[in-house]
Amino acid sequence: MTIPPPPVPPTPPPTPEAPARPPSWWRRNRLALVALAILVPATAFAVGWQEWRQYFAFDGRPVTPIAVEEGDSKDTAGASWGPVRGGEITDVAGLDVPPDTRLIAVAVPADPDTDGLICDTPVLVEQKTGREWRPVRSEIGLESDPTEPERCMPDQTSPYELVVPFVVPDDVEGPFWVDVWPQRAGGSFLRFSFEP
Repeated sequence: MTIPPPPVPPTPPPTPEAPARPPSWWRRNRLALVALAILVPATAFAVGWQEWRQYFAFDGRPVTPIAVEEGDSKDTAGASWGPVRGGEITDVAGLDVPPDTRLIAVAVPADPDTDGLICDTPVLVEQKTGREWRPVRSEIGLESDPTEPERCMPDQTSPYELVVPFVVPDDVEGPFWVDVWPQRAGGSFLRFSFEP
């Protein structure tokens, strides 16, 4: 008798290979994530730098006072400035001055060099509190007068005076500072002591 051959197990059908696992979200986006990690801080820095530069740098804002005592003058930014003079105007007939206020006029002499001057309108500052007042010529009904400018005149090379009216509350007594910012003074401004 012959022995039959051992049974051969049937060969299993080939199993299909498992599909390749797709890369994770982190791997698929790694280049964008690296760019984001670099660009977000760089953008924040660039925006902050631009804001700082517009506010402080390149003469964007005057921050350093050049003190000038009452009765003195100062040579700076291509001109001789001062001495400041002025006082309270008591005859306000025909002007729209609010009740319980005083009208103070200030004159700032300027003697420019041959290039002329550029400056902002002067500001009146109370020394004790730091409160500031801006000029109010048109608000009180005072006509504009080319012989009494409120701002520097870039085309004027002969001496002239900035004449500026301020309305302050009755309870403000002074002393004051008159701040003038010539553009060519950079981040500095003239601070004249003034007692009406």
